[in-house]
Amino acid sequence: AVAFAKQGIATMRVGYRKPGDIERCTLDVSAAADLAWRSGARRFVTMGHSFGGAIAVRVAVSVPAVAGVVTLATQSAGCEVAGGLEGRPLLLFHGDRDELLPLGVSETVLAIAGSGELVELPGTGHLMLEAADELRSRLVEWVPAVLGAHGSAR
Repeated sequence: AVAFAKQGIATMRVGYRKPGDIERCTLDVSAAADLAWRSGARRFVTMGHSFGGAIAVRVAVSVPAVAGVVTLATQSAGCEVAGGLEGRPLLLFHGDRDELLPLGVSETVLAIAGSGELVELPGTGHLMLEAADELRSRLVEWVPAVLGAHGSAR
């Protein structure tokens, strides 16, 4: 968030009312996007880790202002709608040592979406702590490019 703020990109972290409830969590993030829209934001990037990856995909499919999606060690449950991204940029990160969700999960989401980029992170587990620097480096370039150097990221 600090790096994005330096580029004039706002960020928002959403706490779910009922974690694990895919429908309610999707509504929570959609409501956050609506709040940002009412405050002047016009383009968004949704981003989520594990369960949150599915929420990021689902919100992107239902909110036209979402310009791109980033998933971090995403689950596939809830991502069945990824084909609805219709070519919007999708960047998936997944560790090859993920102890909860195998790399193949992100490969499946990528196949459903039909386009995007999957970044395999060698030696990285589910929390992705081992790849923090690489994630920051990639995202500080990718997000502004997707937003066209203006807009808001979440």
